[in-house]
Amino acid sequence: MNHASRSLRVNMLFAIGGMGLYSLCQLLVTALLAKFASARAVGDYAYGLAVSSPVVLLFSLELRGAFVADVGGEFPYSVYRRLRNAAAAAAAVCLALVVAWRALRDVDAPAVALLACICAAKIAWQLAELDWGAFQRRERLDLVAAAAALRGLALLAPFAVLLPAAAYTGWNPATATALAAGIWAASWWLILPMFERRRAAPAAESGRPAPWRDVRRLAWQTLPLGVVATVVNLCDSLPRLLIASQPGGREALGYYAALAYVTLAGNLVAIQASNAAANRLSLYYWQDRAAFVRLLARLLATALTLGAGLCVAAWFAGEWFLRVLYRSDYAAHHSEFMIIIAAQSLALMTNVLGVTATQMRLFMVQSWMQALVLAATLVAALAWIPADPLRGAALTALTRAVVQFVLYAGCVAGGLVWRSKRVIAGPPGALAPDPEAHAAG
Repeated sequence: MNHASRSLRVNMLFAIGGMGLYSLCQLLVTALLAKFASARAVGDYAYGLAVSSPVVLLFSLELRGAFVADVGGEFPYSVYRRLRNAAAAAAAVCLALVVAWRALRDVDAPAVALLACICAAKIAWQLAELDWGAFQRRERLDLVAAAAALRGLALLAPFAVLLPAAAYTGWNPATATALAAGIWAASWWLILPMFERRRAAPAAESGRPAPWRDVRRLAWQTLPLGVVATVVNLCDSLPRLLIASQPGGREALGYYAALAYVTLAGNLVAIQASNAAANRLSLYYWQDRAAFVRLLARLLATALTLGAGLCVAAWFAGEWFLRVLYRSDYAAHHSEFMIIIAAQSLALMTNVLGVTATQMRLFMVQSWMQALVLAATLVAALAWIPADPLRGAALTALTRAVVQFVLYAGCVAGGLVWRSKRVIAGPPGALAPDPEAHAAG
């Protein structure tokens, strides 16, 4: 048991280190846009992410999480791979239509180019996710960390070079931003065959083509996960799109997005610690309930500690931090920043519960829960954002966090109650009982 615990700790450190570097690069890109461009530039960047992310997540079907949770081997890797490729192609077509629509409506050519590059980069990330799942199944979180770190540096480098150069030479910062995004997208596509595919394929691919009937069956099984991931993202994206639709909305969106990016550090630790433990959570749930509860309690305690630390740090040093990282006009929104921090602190525990629910294979019930969260988010956004876009978005985030935590806590508790009434000899396979109906009730 001590060896297993050390192995889990090492995996967590790799996951947190790799994704920590990636998240730091994301934050630094936002800081570069704020310092060397404008709040409008940050808003255009955030708008591109808000438009592309829901589409990519819907078609990703959360195949990485499903593959890791498939400890019974119901589907071979080749089935996941074929579904991944088909879904990514469909996502690319949808995003191309979105970009074409924006090009017909928007006279700002650099903004449209930025949107197109963000969409291309998101498709590359979607294709890499399943390879990361293959690493994760082997508990090779060092490979996941290396891939994330490479992608983070590839994201940061062009912005770090071109934005300061544009500021000092008088070059249009919007054009520099679009060019940097193009280099970022191209580098992500190069990393895919040069790193992920080369290391994932030999260990996971069988070389046999996957039957389409199995691909369709897997797609139907994982569709709820894709819906859940999309709805989760829409809770972020729709308020941002609503902000952008207001007069002067792109600038307000830039301020809000910059404040929200600061919370990535705490979110990263909770999510990556949970992802590192995902395979073990799945095994423990079906084989050792007591070990499952202990591991879940450790993850929740980590998230709670991080959340409390974030709140204290933001209260005492948040204004100074925003001034140093961005500019003084961002520090003027410290009260909204505190609301966002409070929401994110609660969301840390929800992220742990969300990964746990997936490893418990509670797929369909998550769709219904997230639909309720999205409804609450939309009501809050429509009530608060039009009157005060920035503060309204912060209050919307807090509303969402409260509703989501309550629902996910109930979901995991319900799954544990159901599990305690069953005697299961091994991990779930094709014939394993489905807890969905019990958890939903």
